[in-house]
Amino acid sequence: MTKQTANGMAWAIVAALVVPAMAMAQTAAVPARGVQVQEQDRYVVGRALPPEVPGSPRVELTLEQAIERALEKNLDIQSAKLNPQIQDYTLQAARANFRPTLNANYGYTNSSQQSTSQLDGGARVTSQVNAFGSSMSQRLPWQGGNVSVNFSNNRNATDSAFSTRNPSYSSNLNLQYTQPLLAGRTIDGQRNALRTGEIQKQIVDIQLQTQIENIKNQVRTRYWALRQSIEAIEIQRRALDLANRQLADQRIRVEIGTLAEIDLVLQEAQIATTEQGLLATEIAWRNAELAFKRLLVDSTTDEFFRSTINPVDQVSFAIQTVDIPGAVTRAIAERSDIVIAREQIRVSEMGLELSKNSILPSLGLTASYRLAGVGGNEFARSSLGGAPVLVKESGYLDALRSIAGLDTPTWSLSFNFSKPLGLSAARASHLQSALRLEQQKTTLRSTELNIETAVTTAGLDVQSTYKQLLAAQKTREASERTLQAELTRFGLGTITNFQVIQAQNALTSARNNELSATIRYINAVAEFDRVQRIQ
Repeated sequence: MTKQTANGMAWAIVAALVVPAMAMAQTAAVPARGVQVQEQDRYVVGRALPPEVPGSPRVELTLEQAIERALEKNLDIQSAKLNPQIQDYTLQAARANFRPTLNANYGYTNSSQQSTSQLDGGARVTSQVNAFGSSMSQRLPWQGGNVSVNFSNNRNATDSAFSTRNPSYSSNLNLQYTQPLLAGRTIDGQRNALRTGEIQKQIVDIQLQTQIENIKNQVRTRYWALRQSIEAIEIQRRALDLANRQLADQRIRVEIGTLAEIDLVLQEAQIATTEQGLLATEIAWRNAELAFKRLLVDSTTDEFFRSTINPVDQVSFAIQTVDIPGAVTRAIAERSDIVIAREQIRVSEMGLELSKNSILPSLGLTASYRLAGVGGNEFARSSLGGAPVLVKESGYLDALRSIAGLDTPTWSLSFNFSKPLGLSAARASHLQSALRLEQQKTTLRSTELNIETAVTTAGLDVQSTYKQLLAAQKTREASERTLQAELTRFGLGTITNFQVIQAQNALTSARNNELSATIRYINAVAEFDRVQRIQ
Protein backbone atom coordinates (compact mmCIF):
# COMPACT_ATOMS: atom_id res chain seq x y z
CA MET A 1 0.00 0.00 0.00
CA THR A 2 1.46 3.38 -0.95
CA LYS A 3 1.70 6.31 1.41
CA GLN A 4 -0.74 8.30 -0.75
CA THR A 5 -3.32 5.49 -0.67
CA ALA A 6 -2.96 5.10 3.10
CA ASN A 7 -3.44 8.85 3.59
CA GLY A 8 -6.48 8.80 1.33
CA MET A 9 -8.01 5.96 3.29
CA ALA A 10 -7.35 7.72 6.58
CA TRP A 11 -9.02 10.95 5.40
CA ALA A 12 -11.96 8.93 4.06
CA ILE A 13 -12.42 7.30 7.48
CA VAL A 14 -12.18 10.64 9.26
CA ALA A 15 -14.70 12.17 6.87
CA ALA A 16 -17.04 9.22 7.33
CA LEU A 17 -16.98 9.69 11.09
CA VAL A 18 -16.81 13.46 11.44
CA VAL A 19 -19.18 14.78 8.75
CA PRO A 20 -22.23 12.82 10.01
CA ALA A 21 -21.51 14.21 13.45
CA MET A 22 -21.50 17.75 12.04
CA ALA A 23 -24.80 17.11 10.32
CA MET A 24 -26.22 15.65 13.49
CA ALA A 25 -25.17 18.71 15.44
CA GLN A 26 -27.59 20.75 13.32
CA THR A 27 -30.55 18.87 14.78
CA ALA A 28 -31.71 18.91 18.36
CA ALA A 29 -31.19 15.88 20.56
CA VAL A 30 -34.25 13.68 20.92
CA PRO A 31 -35.19 12.36 24.34
CA ALA A 32 -34.34 8.76 24.84
CA ARG A 33 -37.81 7.74 26.11
CA GLY A 34 -39.17 4.91 23.97
CA VAL A 35 -35.83 4.50 22.14
CA GLN A 36 -34.10 1.11 22.44
CA VAL A 37 -30.44 1.31 23.22
CA GLN A 38 -28.44 -0.48 20.51
CA GLU A 39 -26.33 -3.40 21.68
CA GLN A 40 -22.75 -2.48 22.37
CA ASP A 41 -20.49 -3.19 19.39
CA ARG A 42 -18.83 -6.57 19.83
CA TYR A 43 -16.36 -6.00 17.00
CA VAL A 44 -12.70 -6.23 18.05
CA VAL A 45 -10.09 -4.58 15.85
CA GLY A 46 -7.63 -7.12 14.50
CA ARG A 47 -10.18 -9.88 13.91
CA ALA A 48 -12.05 -8.62 10.86
CA LEU A 49 -12.51 -11.11 8.03
CA PRO A 50 -11.54 -10.37 4.43
CA PRO A 51 -14.35 -9.79 1.92
CA GLU A 52 -16.01 -12.84 0.42
CA VAL A 53 -14.82 -13.58 -3.12
CA PRO A 54 -16.91 -16.07 -5.16
CA GLY A 55 -14.91 -19.16 -6.09
CA SER A 56 -12.04 -18.19 -3.80
CA PRO A 57 -11.78 -20.30 -0.63
CA ARG A 58 -10.64 -18.57 2.50
CA VAL A 59 -7.27 -19.71 3.88
CA GLU A 60 -6.26 -18.84 7.42
CA LEU A 61 -2.55 -18.18 7.67
CA THR A 62 -0.14 -17.40 10.48
CA LEU A 63 3.01 -15.37 9.95
CA GLU A 64 5.19 -18.40 10.67
CA GLN A 65 3.32 -20.45 8.05
CA ALA A 66 3.74 -17.61 5.54
CA ILE A 67 7.51 -17.49 6.09
CA GLU A 68 7.83 -21.27 5.77
CA ARG A 69 5.87 -21.22 2.53
CA ALA A 70 8.00 -18.37 1.16
CA LEU A 71 11.20 -20.29 1.91
CA GLU A 72 9.80 -23.24 -0.03
CA LYS A 73 7.99 -21.54 -2.91
CA ASN A 74 9.42 -18.07 -3.48
CA LEU A 75 10.97 -17.88 -6.95
CA ASP A 76 13.54 -15.25 -5.97
CA ILE A 77 14.87 -17.56 -3.25
CA GLN A 78 14.84 -20.55 -5.60
CA SER A 79 16.83 -18.53 -8.13
CA ALA A 80 19.30 -17.30 -5.49
CA LYS A 81 19.87 -20.87 -4.26
CA LEU A 82 21.34 -21.73 -7.66
CA ASN A 83 24.13 -19.15 -7.32
CA PRO A 84 26.23 -21.20 -4.83
CA GLN A 85 25.99 -24.20 -7.16
CA ILE A 86 27.08 -22.06 -10.10
CA GLN A 87 30.01 -20.75 -8.08
CA ASP A 88 30.95 -24.31 -7.09
CA TYR A 89 31.32 -25.22 -10.76
CA THR A 90 33.32 -22.04 -11.37
CA LEU A 91 35.65 -23.09 -8.56
CA GLN A 92 35.90 -26.61 -9.96
CA ALA A 93 36.84 -25.14 -13.34
CA ALA A 94 39.64 -23.14 -11.66
CA ARG A 95 40.91 -26.29 -9.92
CA ALA A 96 40.76 -28.23 -13.19
CA ASN A 97 43.57 -26.05 -14.56
CA PHE A 98 45.95 -27.92 -12.23
CA ARG A 99 44.83 -31.43 -13.11
CA PRO A 100 46.86 -33.51 -15.58
CA THR A 101 45.79 -33.66 -19.21
CA LEU A 102 46.16 -36.93 -21.13
CA ASN A 103 46.45 -36.97 -24.94
CA ALA A 104 46.68 -39.89 -27.37
CA ASN A 105 47.15 -39.98 -31.13
CA TYR A 106 47.27 -42.41 -34.02
CA GLY A 107 47.90 -41.75 -37.71
CA TYR A 108 48.42 -43.76 -40.88
CA THR A 109 50.10 -42.49 -44.05
CA ASN A 110 50.52 -44.36 -47.36
CA SER A 111 52.68 -42.44 -49.79
CA SER A 112 54.20 -43.11 -53.20
CA GLN A 113 56.91 -41.04 -54.85
CA GLN A 114 58.34 -41.26 -58.35
CA SER A 115 62.09 -41.28 -58.64
CA THR A 116 63.95 -38.17 -59.74
CA SER A 117 67.40 -39.37 -58.72
CA GLN A 118 69.47 -42.55 -58.59
CA LEU A 119 69.49 -42.12 -54.83
CA ASP A 120 65.70 -42.39 -54.44
CA GLY A 121 65.85 -46.15 -53.92
CA GLY A 122 63.75 -47.15 -56.91
CA ALA A 123 61.78 -45.87 -59.85
CA ARG A 124 58.74 -45.60 -57.60
CA VAL A 125 59.08 -45.75 -53.84
CA THR A 126 56.12 -46.59 -51.63
CA SER A 127 56.07 -46.06 -47.86
CA GLN A 128 53.50 -47.00 -45.24
CA VAL A 129 53.84 -45.15 -41.95
CA ASN A 130 51.92 -45.89 -38.73
CA ALA A 131 52.36 -43.21 -36.07
CA PHE A 132 50.98 -43.52 -32.57
CA GLY A 133 51.74 -42.08 -29.16
CA SER A 134 50.53 -40.46 -26.00
CA SER A 135 51.41 -37.51 -23.81
CA MET A 136 50.55 -36.08 -20.43
CA SER A 137 51.01 -32.56 -19.16
CA GLN A 138 50.19 -30.78 -15.93
CA ARG A 139 50.33 -27.23 -14.67
CA LEU A 140 51.79 -27.18 -11.17
CA PRO A 141 49.96 -25.19 -8.45
CA TRP A 142 53.21 -23.71 -7.16
CA GLN A 143 55.83 -21.47 -8.76
CA GLY A 144 54.02 -21.55 -12.12
CA GLY A 145 55.85 -24.64 -13.42
CA ASN A 146 54.59 -26.98 -16.14
CA VAL A 147 55.71 -30.57 -16.63
CA SER A 148 55.01 -32.79 -19.63
CA VAL A 149 55.80 -36.33 -20.78
CA ASN A 150 55.57 -37.29 -24.48
CA PHE A 151 55.91 -40.81 -25.86
CA SER A 152 55.82 -41.18 -29.66
CA ASN A 153 56.24 -44.20 -32.00
CA ASN A 154 56.55 -44.80 -35.75
CA ARG A 155 56.44 -47.94 -37.91
CA ASN A 156 57.70 -47.40 -41.47
CA ALA A 157 57.48 -50.09 -44.16
CA THR A 158 58.99 -49.20 -47.55
CA ASP A 159 60.16 -50.81 -50.79
CA SER A 160 63.16 -48.49 -51.08
CA ALA A 161 66.29 -50.29 -52.24
CA PHE A 162 68.38 -48.31 -49.75
CA SER A 163 66.58 -49.19 -46.51
CA THR A 164 68.58 -51.13 -43.92
CA ARG A 165 65.61 -51.77 -41.56
CA ASN A 166 62.30 -52.79 -42.97
CA PRO A 167 59.87 -52.35 -41.39
CA SER A 168 61.63 -49.92 -39.12
CA TYR A 169 60.41 -48.88 -35.65
CA SER A 170 61.37 -45.68 -33.89
CA SER A 171 60.30 -44.61 -30.40
CA ASN A 172 60.93 -41.41 -28.48
CA LEU A 173 60.38 -40.52 -24.82
CA ASN A 174 60.61 -36.82 -24.02
CA LEU A 175 60.44 -35.28 -20.51
CA GLN A 176 60.12 -31.49 -20.30
CA TYR A 177 59.80 -28.98 -17.48
CA THR A 178 59.08 -25.27 -18.00
CA GLN A 179 59.61 -22.76 -15.22
CA PRO A 180 58.96 -18.98 -15.32
CA LEU A 181 61.62 -17.12 -13.39
CA LEU A 182 60.16 -13.59 -13.30
CA ALA A 183 56.62 -12.89 -14.55
CA GLY A 184 54.29 -15.73 -13.69
CA ARG A 185 56.48 -17.31 -11.02
CA THR A 186 54.84 -16.10 -7.79
CA ILE A 187 51.32 -15.73 -9.25
CA ASP A 188 49.51 -16.18 -12.54
CA GLY A 189 45.95 -16.00 -13.82
CA GLN A 190 45.11 -19.63 -13.04
CA ARG A 191 46.37 -19.57 -9.46
CA ASN A 192 44.72 -16.19 -8.88
CA ALA A 193 41.39 -17.53 -10.19
CA LEU A 194 41.66 -20.42 -7.72
CA ARG A 195 42.22 -18.26 -4.64
CA THR A 196 39.68 -15.59 -5.63
CA GLY A 197 37.16 -18.31 -6.43
CA GLU A 198 37.22 -19.39 -2.78
CA ILE A 199 36.44 -15.83 -1.71
CA GLN A 200 33.68 -15.49 -4.32
CA LYS A 201 32.08 -18.64 -2.92
CA GLN A 202 31.89 -17.00 0.53
CA ILE A 203 30.42 -13.87 -1.06
CA VAL A 204 27.75 -15.87 -2.89
CA ASP A 205 26.79 -17.68 0.35
CA ILE A 206 26.40 -14.33 2.14
CA GLN A 207 24.32 -12.97 -0.75
CA LEU A 208 22.01 -16.00 -0.57
CA GLN A 209 21.47 -15.51 3.16
CA THR A 210 20.84 -11.81 2.56
CA GLN A 211 18.22 -12.64 -0.09
CA ILE A 212 16.46 -15.06 2.26
CA GLU A 213 16.39 -12.54 5.11
CA ASN A 214 15.06 -9.81 2.83
CA ILE A 215 12.26 -12.06 1.57
CA LYS A 216 11.34 -12.97 5.14
CA ASN A 217 11.24 -9.27 5.98
CA GLN A 218 8.99 -8.58 2.97
CA VAL A 219 6.67 -11.42 4.00
CA ARG A 220 6.36 -10.02 7.52
CA THR A 221 5.75 -6.46 6.32
CA ARG A 222 3.14 -7.46 3.73
CA TYR A 223 1.44 -9.85 6.15
CA TRP A 224 0.68 -6.99 8.51
CA ALA A 225 -0.12 -4.66 5.60
CA LEU A 226 -2.75 -7.17 4.49
CA ARG A 227 -4.20 -7.27 8.00
CA GLN A 228 -4.37 -3.47 8.07
CA SER A 229 -6.12 -3.35 4.69
CA ILE A 230 -8.76 -5.82 5.92
CA GLU A 231 -9.35 -3.72 9.02
CA ALA A 232 -9.62 -0.57 6.88
CA ILE A 233 -12.44 -2.21 4.89
CA GLU A 234 -14.27 -3.05 8.11
CA ILE A 235 -13.90 0.48 9.46
CA GLN A 236 -15.11 1.97 6.17
CA ARG A 237 -18.05 -0.45 6.00
CA ARG A 238 -19.13 0.52 9.51
CA ALA A 239 -18.85 4.20 8.58
CA LEU A 240 -21.13 3.53 5.61
CA ASP A 241 -23.66 1.72 7.83
CA LEU A 242 -23.63 4.68 10.21
CA ALA A 243 -24.17 7.13 7.34
CA ASN A 244 -27.12 5.09 6.01
CA ARG A 245 -28.74 4.93 9.45
CA GLN A 246 -28.26 8.68 9.82
CA LEU A 247 -29.95 9.23 6.43
CA ALA A 248 -32.88 7.05 7.47
CA ASP A 249 -33.18 9.00 10.74
CA GLN A 250 -33.12 12.34 8.90
CA ARG A 251 -35.85 11.20 6.48
CA ILE A 252 -38.08 10.45 9.48
CA ARG A 253 -37.37 13.93 10.80
CA VAL A 254 -38.31 15.38 7.39
CA GLU A 255 -41.60 13.46 7.51
CA ILE A 256 -42.49 14.78 10.96
CA GLY A 257 -41.38 18.29 10.00
CA THR A 258 -38.40 18.78 12.30
CA LEU A 259 -35.89 18.90 9.43
CA ALA A 260 -35.89 20.55 6.03
CA GLU A 261 -35.73 18.18 3.06
CA ILE A 262 -32.82 20.10 1.57
CA ASP A 263 -30.73 19.02 4.55
CA LEU A 264 -30.79 15.43 3.18
CA VAL A 265 -28.46 16.45 0.36
CA LEU A 266 -25.47 16.76 2.67
CA GLN A 267 -26.03 13.28 4.09
CA GLU A 268 -26.52 11.73 0.64
CA ALA A 269 -23.26 13.32 -0.51
CA GLN A 270 -21.60 11.90 2.58
CA ILE A 271 -22.89 8.41 1.71
CA ALA A 272 -21.50 8.73 -1.82
CA THR A 273 -18.12 9.82 -0.46
CA THR A 274 -18.10 6.95 2.02
CA GLU A 275 -18.96 4.45 -0.73
CA GLN A 276 -16.02 5.73 -2.74
CA GLY A 277 -13.82 5.34 0.31
CA LEU A 278 -15.05 1.76 0.75
CA LEU A 279 -14.24 1.01 -2.88
CA ALA A 280 -10.76 2.50 -2.44
CA THR A 281 -10.07 0.32 0.61
CA GLU A 282 -11.26 -2.80 -1.26
CA ILE A 283 -8.92 -1.98 -4.17
CA ALA A 284 -6.08 -1.43 -1.72
CA TRP A 285 -6.90 -4.77 -0.07
CA ARG A 286 -6.79 -6.63 -3.41
CA ASN A 287 -3.45 -5.05 -4.24
CA ALA A 288 -2.04 -5.85 -0.79
CA GLU A 289 -3.20 -9.46 -1.07
CA LEU A 290 -1.69 -9.89 -4.53
CA ALA A 291 1.62 -8.42 -3.38
CA PHE A 292 1.59 -10.77 -0.40
CA LYS A 293 0.69 -13.91 -2.39
CA ARG A 294 3.38 -13.06 -4.96
CA LEU A 295 5.95 -13.89 -2.28
CA LEU A 296 4.40 -17.25 -1.41
CA VAL A 297 3.77 -18.99 -4.75
CA ASP A 298 5.86 -20.20 -7.65
CA SER A 299 3.06 -20.10 -10.21
CA THR A 300 -0.35 -18.51 -10.74
CA THR A 301 -1.72 -22.05 -11.11
CA ASP A 302 -1.09 -22.63 -7.41
CA GLU A 303 -4.37 -23.06 -5.51
CA PHE A 304 -3.01 -20.73 -2.85
CA PHE A 305 -2.84 -17.92 -5.43
CA ARG A 306 -6.61 -18.21 -6.07
CA SER A 307 -7.47 -18.27 -2.36
CA THR A 308 -8.53 -15.42 -0.09
CA ILE A 309 -5.95 -15.01 2.65
CA ASN A 310 -6.99 -14.31 6.21
CA PRO A 311 -3.96 -13.38 8.37
CA VAL A 312 -5.00 -14.71 11.76
CA ASP A 313 -2.05 -13.72 13.96
CA GLN A 314 -2.85 -11.18 16.64
CA VAL A 315 -0.46 -8.33 17.06
CA SER A 316 1.84 -8.68 20.07
CA PHE A 317 5.19 -7.21 20.95
CA ALA A 318 7.80 -6.75 23.61
CA ILE A 319 9.38 -3.41 24.46
CA GLN A 320 12.70 -3.10 22.64
CA THR A 321 15.65 -1.39 24.27
CA VAL A 322 17.57 0.56 21.63
CA ASP A 323 21.35 0.86 21.87
CA ILE A 324 22.17 2.86 18.75
CA PRO A 325 25.96 3.22 19.25
CA GLY A 326 26.34 -0.52 19.95
CA ALA A 327 24.12 -1.37 16.99
CA VAL A 328 26.21 0.84 14.69
CA THR A 329 29.40 -0.86 15.86
CA ARG A 330 27.97 -4.34 15.25
CA ALA A 331 26.58 -3.39 11.85
CA ILE A 332 29.87 -1.89 10.61
CA ALA A 333 31.68 -5.04 11.75
CA GLU A 334 29.21 -7.73 10.67
CA ARG A 335 26.58 -6.46 8.22
CA SER A 336 26.45 -8.50 5.03
CA ASP A 337 27.08 -5.69 2.55
CA ILE A 338 30.12 -4.41 4.44
CA VAL A 339 31.49 -7.94 4.74
CA ILE A 340 30.98 -8.46 1.00
CA ALA A 341 32.65 -5.11 0.25
CA ARG A 342 35.69 -6.08 2.31
CA GLU A 343 35.90 -9.47 0.61
CA GLN A 344 35.69 -7.80 -2.80
CA ILE A 345 38.56 -5.53 -1.78
CA ARG A 346 40.57 -8.67 -0.98
CA VAL A 347 39.79 -9.95 -4.46
CA SER A 348 40.91 -6.64 -5.96
CA GLU A 349 44.13 -6.69 -3.92
CA MET A 350 44.87 -10.13 -5.31
CA GLY A 351 44.15 -8.85 -8.80
CA LEU A 352 46.52 -5.95 -8.18
CA GLU A 353 49.22 -8.40 -7.12
CA LEU A 354 48.65 -10.34 -10.35
CA SER A 355 48.83 -7.23 -12.53
CA LYS A 356 52.00 -6.09 -10.73
CA ASN A 357 53.63 -9.44 -11.43
CA SER A 358 52.55 -9.25 -15.07
CA ILE A 359 54.64 -6.13 -15.75
CA LEU A 360 57.86 -8.02 -14.94
CA PRO A 361 59.95 -9.20 -17.92
CA SER A 362 59.24 -12.70 -19.15
CA LEU A 363 62.12 -15.06 -18.41
CA GLY A 364 61.45 -18.74 -18.83
CA LEU A 365 63.59 -21.82 -18.23
CA THR A 366 62.94 -24.96 -20.27
CA ALA A 367 64.71 -28.22 -19.42
CA SER A 368 64.17 -31.41 -21.41
CA TYR A 369 65.51 -34.95 -21.46
CA ARG A 370 64.98 -37.20 -24.48
CA LEU A 371 65.51 -40.91 -25.09
CA ALA A 372 65.24 -42.58 -28.51
CA GLY A 373 65.24 -46.17 -29.69
CA VAL A 374 64.99 -48.00 -33.03
CA GLY A 375 64.03 -51.50 -34.01
CA GLY A 376 63.11 -53.66 -36.97
CA ASN A 377 64.74 -56.39 -39.06
CA GLU A 378 68.24 -55.27 -40.04
CA PHE A 379 69.46 -55.95 -43.59
CA ALA A 380 72.84 -55.64 -45.30
CA ARG A 381 73.36 -55.03 -49.01
CA SER A 382 76.44 -56.07 -50.98
CA SER A 383 76.33 -52.85 -52.92
CA LEU A 384 74.26 -49.68 -53.15
CA GLY A 385 70.80 -50.84 -54.06
CA GLY A 386 71.85 -54.53 -53.96
CA ALA A 387 69.74 -57.41 -52.76
CA PRO A 388 68.97 -57.24 -49.02
CA VAL A 389 70.42 -59.92 -46.73
CA LEU A 390 68.88 -60.35 -43.29
CA VAL A 391 71.53 -59.74 -40.67
CA LYS A 392 69.49 -59.56 -37.50
CA GLU A 393 65.88 -60.05 -36.62
CA SER A 394 64.48 -57.19 -34.59
CA GLY A 395 61.15 -55.56 -33.79
CA TYR A 396 59.30 -52.90 -31.81
CA LEU A 397 60.42 -54.31 -28.45
CA ASP A 398 64.03 -53.64 -29.34
CA ALA A 399 63.20 -49.94 -29.70
CA LEU A 400 61.63 -49.96 -26.23
CA ARG A 401 64.64 -51.80 -24.78
CA SER A 402 66.91 -49.15 -26.19
CA ILE A 403 64.91 -46.46 -24.36
CA ALA A 404 64.87 -48.46 -21.14
CA GLY A 405 68.60 -48.92 -21.36
CA LEU A 406 69.21 -45.17 -21.74
CA ASP A 407 71.26 -45.95 -24.85
CA THR A 408 70.82 -42.61 -26.64
CA PRO A 409 70.04 -39.82 -24.15
CA THR A 410 69.69 -36.19 -25.20
CA TRP A 411 69.18 -33.31 -22.78
CA SER A 412 68.80 -29.61 -23.31
CA LEU A 413 68.48 -26.43 -21.29
CA SER A 414 67.22 -23.12 -22.68
CA PHE A 415 66.23 -19.65 -21.52
CA ASN A 416 63.69 -17.35 -23.16
CA PHE A 417 63.52 -13.63 -22.39
CA SER A 418 61.11 -10.95 -23.59
CA LYS A 419 60.20 -7.45 -22.44
CA PRO A 420 58.02 -4.89 -24.21
CA LEU A 421 59.51 -1.44 -24.67
CA GLY A 422 57.68 1.65 -23.47
CA LEU A 423 54.36 1.60 -21.56
CA SER A 424 53.16 -1.96 -21.93
CA ALA A 425 49.55 -3.12 -21.84
CA ALA A 426 50.33 -5.00 -18.61
CA ARG A 427 51.57 -1.82 -16.89
CA ALA A 428 48.51 0.15 -18.04
CA SER A 429 46.28 -2.63 -16.69
CA HIS A 430 48.18 -2.53 -13.38
CA LEU A 431 47.63 1.22 -13.04
CA GLN A 432 43.92 0.74 -13.74
CA SER A 433 43.73 -1.98 -11.08
CA ALA A 434 45.37 0.30 -8.54
CA LEU A 435 42.84 3.06 -9.23
CA ARG A 436 39.92 0.61 -9.00
CA LEU A 437 41.20 -0.62 -5.65
CA GLU A 438 41.40 2.94 -4.36
CA GLN A 439 37.89 3.53 -5.64
CA GLN A 440 36.60 0.44 -3.80
CA LYS A 441 38.19 1.60 -0.55
CA THR A 442 36.47 4.98 -0.92
CA THR A 443 33.19 3.20 -1.61
CA LEU A 444 33.76 1.12 1.53
CA ARG A 445 33.98 4.27 3.63
CA SER A 446 30.78 5.50 1.99
CA THR A 447 29.12 2.17 2.81
CA GLU A 448 30.18 2.49 6.44
CA LEU A 449 28.65 5.98 6.55
CA ASN A 450 25.44 4.71 4.95
CA ILE A 451 25.24 1.87 7.46
CA GLU A 452 25.68 4.22 10.41
CA THR A 453 22.98 6.49 8.99
CA ALA A 454 20.57 3.60 8.30
CA VAL A 455 21.04 2.00 11.73
CA THR A 456 20.68 5.34 13.51
CA THR A 457 17.53 6.13 11.54
CA ALA A 458 16.07 2.69 12.29
CA GLY A 459 16.88 3.08 15.99
CA LEU A 460 15.23 6.50 16.15
CA ASP A 461 12.24 5.07 14.28
CA VAL A 462 11.84 2.44 17.00
CA GLN A 463 11.78 5.19 19.62
CA SER A 464 9.34 7.42 17.68
CA THR A 465 6.96 4.60 16.77
CA TYR A 466 6.88 3.54 20.40
CA LYS A 467 5.87 7.06 21.40
CA GLN A 468 3.20 7.00 18.68
CA LEU A 469 1.98 3.67 20.06
CA LEU A 470 1.69 5.13 23.55
CA ALA A 471 -0.27 8.07 22.13
CA ALA A 472 -2.57 5.69 20.21
CA GLN A 473 -3.15 3.68 23.39
CA LYS A 474 -4.10 6.86 25.27
CA THR A 475 -6.46 7.84 22.47
CA ARG A 476 -8.10 4.42 22.58
CA GLU A 477 -8.48 4.65 26.37
CA ALA A 478 -10.02 8.13 26.01
CA SER A 479 -12.43 6.78 23.37
CA GLU A 480 -13.46 4.00 25.73
CA ARG A 481 -14.20 6.54 28.46
CA THR A 482 -16.07 8.74 25.94
CA LEU A 483 -18.25 5.82 24.88
CA GLN A 484 -19.05 5.02 28.51
CA ALA A 485 -19.99 8.67 29.10
CA GLU A 486 -22.18 8.73 25.96
CA LEU A 487 -23.98 5.60 27.13
CA THR A 488 -24.63 7.30 30.47
CA ARG A 489 -25.93 10.48 28.77
CA PHE A 490 -28.11 8.40 26.48
CA GLY A 491 -29.63 6.70 29.50
CA LEU A 492 -30.49 10.15 30.83
CA GLY A 493 -32.10 11.13 27.51
CA THR A 494 -29.76 14.01 26.73
CA ILE A 495 -28.42 12.58 23.46
CA THR A 496 -29.65 10.43 20.60
CA ASN A 497 -28.91 6.79 19.83
CA PHE A 498 -26.91 7.96 16.81
CA GLN A 499 -24.39 9.71 19.03
CA VAL A 500 -23.86 6.46 20.91
CA ILE A 501 -23.21 4.67 17.61
CA GLN A 502 -20.86 7.45 16.58
CA ALA A 503 -18.91 7.02 19.83
CA GLN A 504 -18.74 3.29 19.19
CA ASN A 505 -17.30 3.90 15.73
CA ALA A 506 -14.85 6.42 17.12
CA LEU A 507 -13.67 3.76 19.55
CA THR A 508 -13.33 1.27 16.67
CA SER A 509 -11.29 3.79 14.70
CA ALA A 510 -9.10 4.46 17.76
CA ARG A 511 -8.54 0.72 18.16
CA ASN A 512 -7.63 0.47 14.49
CA ASN A 513 -5.18 3.34 14.90
CA GLU A 514 -3.68 1.53 17.87
CA LEU A 515 -3.37 -1.62 15.74
CA SER A 516 -1.63 0.39 13.01
CA ALA A 517 0.71 1.98 15.54
CA THR A 518 1.47 -1.43 17.04
CA ILE A 519 2.26 -2.87 13.60
CA ARG A 520 4.47 0.12 12.81
CA TYR A 521 6.33 -0.45 16.05
CA ILE A 522 6.75 -4.17 15.39
CA ASN A 523 8.02 -3.44 11.87
CA ALA A 524 10.37 -0.76 13.22
CA VAL A 525 11.85 -3.19 15.74
CA ALA A 526 12.27 -5.85 13.04
CA GLU A 527 13.80 -3.28 10.68
CA PHE A 528 16.22 -2.15 13.38
CA ASP A 529 17.35 -5.75 13.76
CA ARG A 530 17.53 -6.27 9.99
CA VAL A 531 19.65 -3.22 9.16
CA GLN A 532 22.26 -4.41 11.64
CA ARG A 533 22.65 -7.69 9.74
CA ILE A 534 21.78 -7.19 6.08
CA GLN A 535 21.31 -4.39 3.58
